[in-house]
Order: sequence, then C-alpha cells, then structure tokens
Amino acid sequence: MIGLPRPLALGLAAALLLGCLASDAHLDDESYFCGFVDDTMSCGSPERDAAIAAAMLTPEEARSVGCPPLYVGQRQREREAGEVLPEPEPTSFAVRTPDPALAARVSAAWDRIERWLGAHASATLRKLRFGAEPERLAQWEHYAGHRLPDDLYASYLRHDGADGNLGDGFRLPGGYGLLEVNDIDYINTGNCQSLVIAGDLADADPEHGIWHGSLLPTGSDASGRELFVEPRTGRVGEAAFGERLRYDGPMGFPSHAAMLEALAAALEGGAAIGGSYATVSGSCELRWAAEPAPLPGGCAGGPRPTPTPTPTPTPTPQPPTNAEKRATGCLPARRAPVLRTPRAAVTAEVNATWRRIERWLARHAPGTYKSLRPPATPLAIARAEAAMGARFPDDLRASLLRHDGASDWGFSFPPIYNAMSVRGMQRDWQGNCDITLEDPELSPYWWHGRLIPFGYDITGGNLFVDPDTGRTGSFHSEDGLHTDEGDIWPSYLALLKVTARALERGEPVRGWQPGVEKGRLDWRYKD
Repeated sequence: MIGLPRPLALGLAAALLLGCLASDAHLDDESYFCGFVDDTMSCGSPERDAAIAAAMLTPEEARSVGCPPLYVGQRQREREAGEVLPEPEPTSFAVRTPDPALAARVSAAWDRIERWLGAHASATLRKLRFGAEPERLAQWEHYAGHRLPDDLYASYLRHDGADGNLGDGFRLPGGYGLLEVNDIDYINTGNCQSLVIAGDLADADPEHGIWHGSLLPTGSDASGRELFVEPRTGRVGEAAFGERLRYDGPMGFPSHAAMLEALAAALEGGAAIGGSYATVSGSCELRWAAEPAPLPGGCAGGPRPTPTPTPTPTPTPQPPTNAEKRATGCLPARRAPVLRTPRAAVTAEVNATWRRIERWLARHAPGTYKSLRPPATPLAIARAEAAMGARFPDDLRASLLRHDGASDWGFSFPPIYNAMSVRGMQRDWQGNCDITLEDPELSPYWWHGRLIPFGYDITGGNLFVDPDTGRTGSFHSEDGLHTDEGDIWPSYLALLKVTARALERGEPVRGWQPGVEKGRLDWRYKD
C-alpha cells in the first residue's frame, strides 16, 4: 500500500509533485517522486506504475465511494466504455432557500460570535470573509454533485470561510481554519487520492473508515487533520490522515449549527470547547489554549468595511507590443541554419565522459543503456539553433552529436531530468516561449528565449543552459527560473562529469544516490 502525504498546495493545475514511500514487497523501500496531472499520476517507471495500479481502487470502486477515478501511467487514457459525455454547461443555476428555522439558528449564532470578536478580537473579525453569493453555492452544488446541509448552506451565506491559508484567519478549537466553499473540493480531492491509492474499500466508510468522497470538509489545520460534516446526518466529525473518522472527539457535534452555538457560548462564558479556551493574541486575533487566560484590552473594533456595491471597472488589458515580445528572446530574427563543429578538445572530453557513463550503464542498467538515442545530425542541430535564435555551447553540441538525448523514462540527469532530443529541446523552448509571448512581463524571471532546455521532468520542468554564461539552471512551471541553487552547474560538461563520477563511485549528487531498479537507472534521495 502506498502512503502519500496529503497535498498542502495543489499549485498549478498542470502538475503536482508529491513524495511517495513504498512499503509493499512489490516495491522497494526507497523514496521516489510521483507526478499528478489532472486525474493521471506516474511514479517514474512502467514497473512502479503497474504495481501501484494493481493495488489501488479501480475507477468503478472509486466512484462507488464518491471519489473521482485516478489513472496511472503516461499514456492518454481512452474514454471508458459507457462513460457519459459531459453535458453542456448551464448558463444559470437554481438558487434554493435553506430551512428558515435552521437559517435563523445559524444567523443568531454568528451574531453572538461576531459581537464577541468585535469586543475582544477585532483582527479576527475583519478576517471573516463576506458571504458566498447564493448563485455561487448553487453552482458549487451542481458541479460537486453534493447538497450542502441547510445549516452549513446558511453559514456559507453568512461567511464564506476566512482569509489566510485554508481559512487560518479564523481558527476553531483544535487549530482548524474556517474553509471557504472552494476548499471543500481541494481537501476532498487530496483525501480521495490517498484513499484510491491505498486501495482498501474498507477504509472508504463515512461511519468507521478513513475517508469517503461524500464528506464535506469545513475546517483544516493544513497538516492532514480536518473538521467535516457528514451530509446524510449533518453530524460534525474529525479526520486525521491514516486514522479512523471520529464523531465523538473534542469537536464532534450533532450539526454545524450546534457547533456554532457551542462556539458562541464558549466565547461568551469563557468556557472550554473541544478542550480549549479562547485567548486573544497581542495582535488582537482569536487563539485557543489549554488553560484560560485574561483577555487583553484595546482589541475592540468593527468588521471589515462593506464592499463597494459597484465594482471599479477593470482596465482593458492591451496586447503586448512587438518590442515587448522581442525583449523576451522568443521572437528571434529569421536566419538560415549554420552547420558548426564543436572544438576538438571539448568533443574529446565529452566523448570520454560519455564512454564512462555508457560503460557503467551497459554493465549495471542495460535498460537505461538501450534508451540512449543515436547521434543527432549536424543539420538537425543547426535547424533548431536557427528556430531558437541560439547557438548551442560546444559541450552540449558535442553531446548531441554522440547521443540525441534518450527515450522517455530513459537516461536521466540527477535527480529526475530525462536527457532531451534536439526535437524535444526545440518543442519545450517553443512551449515556454508561447506562454511568455502572451505575457512578456513573465520574462525574464519565468522564462527567457535565450535559454536552451536539455532535460525535462514529468511536471513540465526543464534543466537549461544559458549560452551567455555556459551555466545550467532549472525551470519549474509553477514559479519559473532557478539560477542560484539545486540544479546549478558551471556548464553542461560539468554536470555530465558529476553524473559519470556518481555512477562509477556510487556517490550521491546533492543527496541523490544512483541505483538500479529492474535494469534501469533510478536516482533515489538519501537523507
């Protein structure tokens, strides 16, 4: 069974990199990376992917417990037989009215909570978000396929969670932040992924299991503990990663409305709730402690100002000018391909280093040895240079003239960068440039057209070389260029030599140890 940490930040929708730890007999006891792209994951090798797929819940089992299916492998999945095509998106959503009695209870409880915050913890009062629009809640219920219990629905109409990471601006006892409605999907997706990968249907029980896709997270401490509402009964329970659900814990209540009422009573009376007493920090924020403490003075204040009814018009964005686009380096001038020969001394050094790598791979990792591609042609390199407006450094050129990269899941530079072909280098350069050209302000911190990618990972990242300096760096789609840490080397040849030495001596490269799994090179992180 694979133990995955719950994702604390999904980052871009394009990719998410998680650390996985294998513990079953069919997988080795080493750390490795699993990449997630939408509903598909891969953990670095076909063998590992196959073992994980065999252990996890099938798509049908996942749906039966309210979770979206998860697929394994790099290939694009074909539409399943019988899968229903999505319906056209509606242009409007039916707004409903929650039960008046429940809505009145919720409103009265929030009135009491806000009064106390206004008198004693005004900073927290100002961090409560305004209520969600009824149309927004109707839209969420439509797409999520869940109906919020009426008291929870009424609570979101009053406050759509709180500011801060996972609602940390308003902390409930137990350290739970008050989640906005969008966070319900975020938390549920992470919990469902862990449930599906674990592959045990007994864990998918809303009463006694570890999680179920129907549960509605309403609070989170951002480290694997959630407060949730069970929608069939409306009960409030607590979940902790890898542990059984609890409805009788410190924050267990018969309903969300009952929890808000208990919270209001605890604040007003100085009593404990969930084993904690309300305190106020020096910055006038509500906190919870194991023992009661005097409340500081000077923290009275009102809520945040009501938003302006008529929003300020947003200026119409202007398309970037040609000058701005050219400054990104992604619109090189047209030129004819020029055949160039790397310096003989550099070629000799690159070839000698490759012979060391090839010798080790042939003996220890024949599967990776076979992944090395034949040499690139000088014309292919020249055409790529002309298209990219670049001149490849001699060490990179000499390397491509020995091996035009490696096939997918083949030879990789530490830790996870697959050696790229000339065509792949030009493709990734163009893809990064297409995004940069749409918003030239991304350059130079996110991407610049002068850079030459030569390695890729499954998250859309690259190793690159800067021809102006010869130094390498790394690119990550979520935050752009890294040029001062991690994957930085004085040159492409320096990285190649470090790789060869690591293979021959079994030495780690910045913590990444070379190993072999079923005839393939596998870099594993060592603490």
